[in-house]
Amino acid sequence: MQAYLAEKYMSGPKADAILSRAPQKKKKKKKRKADTATTASSLLVDEDAGWGGESSRLDEEEDITEAVVAKDRSFKKRRVDEGSGWSTIRRGEREESPPIPVDEQPTVVVEEEPEQPFTGGLLTSAQLRKALPKAKLKQEAMTKEEEEAAQETVYRDATGRKIDTKAARAEAARKKREREEKEAEKMEWGKGLVQREEQEERRRQLEKTRALPFARRADDKELNEELKAKDRWNDPAAAFLTKNRSKGPRKPEYKGPPPPPNRFGIKPGYRWDGVDRGNGFEKKYFQRLNERRRNTAASYEWSVDDM
Repeated sequence: MQAYLAEKYMSGPKADAILSRAPQKKKKKKKRKADTATTASSLLVDEDAGWGGESSRLDEEEDITEAVVAKDRSFKKRRVDEGSGWSTIRRGEREESPPIPVDEQPTVVVEEEPEQPFTGGLLTSAQLRKALPKAKLKQEAMTKEEEEAAQETVYRDATGRKIDTKAARAEAARKKREREEKEAEKMEWGKGLVQREEQEERRRQLEKTRALPFARRADDKELNEELKAKDRWNDPAAAFLTKNRSKGPRKPEYKGPPPPPNRFGIKPGYRWDGVDRGNGFEKKYFQRLNERRRNTAASYEWSVDDM
């Protein structure tokens, strides 16, 4: 063991000392195989053989010669020009067998392998050549409707059931239409009498303008009268108009007993009931103002009385 470790894994004087002490192993000679049968065999001859040695040597030589010849024999296929090499004897005496009836003839049934779904992964070239043409033929044989159905997205709910998209769209459209109808009814219920009259007036106006030409020019008398009668809040010349308009909407005014005056000259609203709900400041203000004016006039008269 030490010699093996020193030889394989050690170096230096220590390894040399271990190897020198170890006995030298004899190298085993590999036995060479005997040559083929065609090579000549060697024979050992014992020259100091005793009685009967010559006859036994001759017998051994004959046996070796026969063995060499036997080994040299190799199977050789017979050459045949045509056919199987069999010769037919007494030609013409063989009777031909009658033909097999149609109903007794064997039927060849070609079993088609069940079509397996095409899957990816590790496939051989033969499997690919077999699967791809079938898939291509199926794809070409599909109609336009079938292709659209195959490419359509499938939607499912939380429970996994398939959702019919057409029915879902129809249901959504119906709910939207009902919601719009309810909103329209609410708007109609919330309208007052004036809004209803305005809507009816717009409807009559649309019926009237249906028969009018598309282009309305500057000499259109009806259009000019309509534009003149319209009041605009930012019209600077509206205060200079002296013509009282009886048509169209007018702002309601208060028509009761005269209200108490105020320093800004603001008129009360048309819904005022005539009750003064102020703190009396406006009344005292006008009293002081009138008192000051009266005192001013009295002092002036007193100053010029002696003249």
